[in-house]
Amino acid sequence: MLRNLAIVVAHPGHELVVHHLLERTHPFYFCLTDGSGGNGEPRIDSTSALLQRVGATPGAIYGRFSDREFYRLLLDRRANVFPDLAAELAAGFIDAGIRCVTGDAMEGFNPAHDVCRALIDSAVAIVEAKTGRTLQNYEFAVYDAAANDASVRLQLDDAALDRKIAAAMAYRQMHDEVEAALRRIGRTSYAVESLRPASTRAMLERFETIAPSYEATGEQRVAAGRYRDVIRYREHVMPVFRALGMLEPVACSISSTDKSVCAT
Repeated sequence: MLRNLAIVVAHPGHELVVHHLLERTHPFYFCLTDGSGGNGEPRIDSTSALLQRVGATPGAIYGRFSDREFYRLLLDRRANVFPDLAAELAAGFIDAGIRCVTGDAMEGFNPAHDVCRALIDSAVAIVEAKTGRTLQNYEFAVYDAAANDASVRLQLDDAALDRKIAAAMAYRQMHDEVEAALRRIGRTSYAVESLRPASTRAMLERFETIAPSYEATGEQRVAAGRYRDVIRYREHVMPVFRALGMLEPVACSISSTDKSVCAT
């Protein structure tokens, strides 16, 4: 069921959520950013070491952007960049003979995670249109793992769980975070890996009335002086979704002052 698998994530380290899946399937792995975050320290090398241990293969899109570069694309409203990324991702799927894809879910927690999911869905649609072949398209929750309504569940035995915990603890940039999580929720919380069919449409409908939580988080960090700008769904992320064909295009007209007036 999970043969010829591709895993696509926004940030290196997300693969730890499905570590045993990597061990069992030896997938192709695509990652949008280098995971450098606010401190500017990339963590892609730690992921490279992990992929080598489990026999996974990095794809052509692998740490393509720093986190700051990626968020700047959104803030500068450079939505035109993302269809090319989706096309490149689709080409990678076709070249590798991918039959099944999984990756970050759209959760409203982080705009990069949500854009990653939109890129996956767009790339899958491109592959299906070009090849006539249907791809299985799954997601896994990065932020709210308890929300997984799983269609595929991997129950880890003690040895697999030991390897997963060891891999997480060996991931230098995430060691403290993993250690704190283990103290808070315990080892057994990581003993099941769950995939569910992509739920993008439901989340897009939700965002029509409820702002993603990353807006409130951004506001808090701007107020604390950590960030300069807040990434907003309607201003910065929705145009990317529209460029990727996830939303209806806007209708535009030219006003008497020669400025474009657009409405959804």
